[in-house]
This record gives sequence, C-alpha cells and structure tokens, in this order.
Amino acid sequence: MNASATGAPIRAPSLLLVDDDELLCGALSRALARRGFHVLVAHDGESALAAVRAHRPEQAVVDLRLPDRSGLQVLAQARAIHPAIRVVMLTGHGSICTAVEAIKLGAVHYLTKPADADDVMAAFRRERADPTCRWP
Repeated sequence: MNASATGAPIRAPSLLLVDDDELLCGALSRALARRGFHVLVAHDGESALAAVRAHRPEQAVVDLRLPDRSGLQVLAQARAIHPAIRVVMLTGHGSICTAVEAIKLGAVHYLTKPADADDVMAAFRRERADPTCRWP
C-alpha cells in the first residue's frame, strides 16, 4: 500500500479473478498485481460470490464456464449483491449470443481467451459495454 501526498494510505483497487484454470489464474493474478491491483482469486461460482459478499471488489473477471454454474449466473448474482462491481466476462468459447447476454446482465466487456493482463486492463478502461469485441 502506498501513501498519498497527505500521508494517508492509498488502497489498491481490488479485482476478483474467477476461473477454474488454476494456471491461468496464477499467471493473470500475478500480472494484474504488478499493475497495482489487489487480486482475489476464486475457482468456482460459490467461492466467487462469497468473495463479492466479503470483500466487495471494484472489478471482476469471470470465466463463462465454471464447475458449479455459468459465469453469467455469477455475473447477475454478483451485481445483485454489489451493483457497482464492474465485470469483464472471459471465455474460451465465445459466441455472439453469450456476449450479448453478458452485456445485458451488466458486463462492461467480453473477452475471448487467450487474454492477458493488458487485454483485461483495456476492457476495464472502456466507458460502456462493447459487444463487438474480438472473436476467435
């Protein structure tokens, strides 16, 4: 944690990373931490929603396919718990239908794998959702 000009601590923005691929989570969480985020990691929907309740992260990257539920369900439930959370959907199985559904549910962007930390950062910089993202 850094200090502001007044000496008050500056809290790193929090980001919840939700994917059942532990290798991807490890690499992406380290890369996002190097960019100044406090990264929380969950590997299933239930753990992700528990993290949203407990930590109220500002942002989340949620994989579409999770072992216990759809990432679209996690998106909708996370926004019901914490309406200000900004969510980017991530998937290895992109389709226009799921992208449109994610945007309707409040995602700010929809990325297809492989996506790196720079892709995630660019997605969060968008002011509004853009369903015309890159497709495999």
